[in-house]
Amino acid sequence: MAPQLSSAKLTLTYPAYCCDFDPQDANRLIVGGGGGAGRSGVGNKISVLDVSSPENIEVASDLDLSRDEDSVTTLAAGLRKNRTTLIYAGINSSLKDIQKGKNEHFRVFGIDQPARSKSTSTHKITELSRSGIFESKDADAYQRLLRVAPSVSGNHQVGAIASGLAKPSEIDIFEVSNTAGVAPKPRGRLELEREAMDLDIIQVDEDRWQLAYCNDFVLNVLDIGKTEIEPRNIFTTPIDIATGYERPTFRCVRYLTPHFLLAASNMHKGSGAVLQGFRLPVSAEVGGNAKLTVSVRLPKTVTRATCLAVRNLSPPSSPSAKQGDSQLVIAVAAQDSSISIYTLDHISHSNIEVLNNLHPITTIKSVHPSPISGLAFSYIPPPQPTNIASVSSATTPIAPRLSTLKLASVGSMGNTVVVHHIPLRRLSNASKVPGAPPKPTRHVVALKSHPPNPNSIIIFTAILIVILGALLQAVLEIGGMAPPTMGARHVVPKSWLRPVPTAYGVSGNFKDTAGIGSHAPFIAEFLAEQKLGVNSKGEGEGNKVVLTPDTDLDGETGGEGVKIDAHDEERHTGARSWDDLPLSQKRAWRKRLEKAGHWTEEMGETIFKGVLFAEIGGAIGQMVAG
Repeated sequence: MAPQLSSAKLTLTYPAYCCDFDPQDANRLIVGGGGGAGRSGVGNKISVLDVSSPENIEVASDLDLSRDEDSVTTLAAGLRKNRTTLIYAGINSSLKDIQKGKNEHFRVFGIDQPARSKSTSTHKITELSRSGIFESKDADAYQRLLRVAPSVSGNHQVGAIASGLAKPSEIDIFEVSNTAGVAPKPRGRLELEREAMDLDIIQVDEDRWQLAYCNDFVLNVLDIGKTEIEPRNIFTTPIDIATGYERPTFRCVRYLTPHFLLAASNMHKGSGAVLQGFRLPVSAEVGGNAKLTVSVRLPKTVTRATCLAVRNLSPPSSPSAKQGDSQLVIAVAAQDSSISIYTLDHISHSNIEVLNNLHPITTIKSVHPSPISGLAFSYIPPPQPTNIASVSSATTPIAPRLSTLKLASVGSMGNTVVVHHIPLRRLSNASKVPGAPPKPTRHVVALKSHPPNPNSIIIFTAILIVILGALLQAVLEIGGMAPPTMGARHVVPKSWLRPVPTAYGVSGNFKDTAGIGSHAPFIAEFLAEQKLGVNSKGEGEGNKVVLTPDTDLDGETGGEGVKIDAHDEERHTGARSWDDLPLSQKRAWRKRLEKAGHWTEEMGETIFKGVLFAEIGGAIGQMVAG
């Protein structure tokens, strides 16, 4: 049974399109949306929500935006400047301003912390800056995507935005510093032939970042540093030549670590969705390609993935620090308003890093009454450096204990906000290697994930084995190398039948089976062995044998039954040699042996020398009738 997560729900007065948690406070959720420009009666707003309680959500503050401008399309929480948290948002200017060629789509808001002495005071939201970054002056263009790299130092932050409905499409990189003004400083621009489907950005060193973006079939990365570098194509979804199916398309991308990237892809014609983890090539590898390391298909009820969120439960202390063992939590929203939650293990040993155990925890169905438009995890603070040389707990900082990870989702048409609480637990820092230093304490999800159910794999394998076994048996029967248990020889053209099949005769030592009709290997070889004076094991002396019609098998084989017996003068009084058989009996025997596939004209009649033949009943009648 899937585990149940505690959740709280709130219905707003406006459609919610985007959300993000305050990086410094996991109990504060910022939501943006609105009815857009016009006189629809639905305003545009940015709200600060208190999500500290697992039972309910409270509105801490609201900011009403201009009804002449567009709604909030993108939103991300950024740096903290003194007691103010910066919020970046995408809001198109009024239609009148856009027609004049002025679209200040990038806005910066500040959320002031309430005074600690006044517990009843509310958060104050203020617009601090507005600017236009896009080069395109297309009237339909808007800020469709916005992502910022978490700032570890807290001094500056780099992010990226991408346009929608613009010609040409573009991605713009910007930087914000808390030591200067809050207005974004442009750092670069990419003109795209096709609109970016999604993007993400991560800090990989003290002064280096990396941008990842995708379109339908291509993953690209761009190294951001002091020098300008062209973007690199690291993966292109190959064409399936064998099946001719359309290729799956990338929908979302998120960094797992600086070395791994996660993508959510949708299969053709809404036939499903899949999560794929890629190992990124190092920057020094010119023309290097990303390698697929893990993948999992989403539940069968999911036909399309729409949103993706990832959170590393054990982030490194600095961008240049090595990522150790950690667990990552993944949430995927689908077209049916469900959210599938997975865990993924990042394992680090020496210079080797691998991804493992991409397993589901649960799928939450019908989270919202309408499609999910935004998805976000609360932030996990990086561990603080510790003084391992000191034995005093007063000088050795201890990372705060985290009990839950919050997952927020918003539904645009239903005006709903839902926050799920995922329980966490701490892993012991004891080392498995005697004498080795203790491993850093880290958090993992308290709920147990489960690998895919093996029953379907077992059933599929069993069915495949049965089918292959049946095909093999049919081939052996047609080729005359197995007894006719399936009757395959009667449903294929006669030209397919091999002239030298498995025959009926005795098994084992011929001498021990005198007088007993049974089945043995291939008649021609058996007769040759008996005339040479040896059996199938190369032992014994020659024995007289007699071929008799096997009437028990005639009904099943259509008159092809043949039995080999050791000659018994009392039982086989009418048996004759081949030369003594009348012509009618010879014809009957040739027809029976040929029909059974035991003899062909090319083999000649010499093989019958020294063999006795019983009379085939009805041969004379058939001759007269013919």
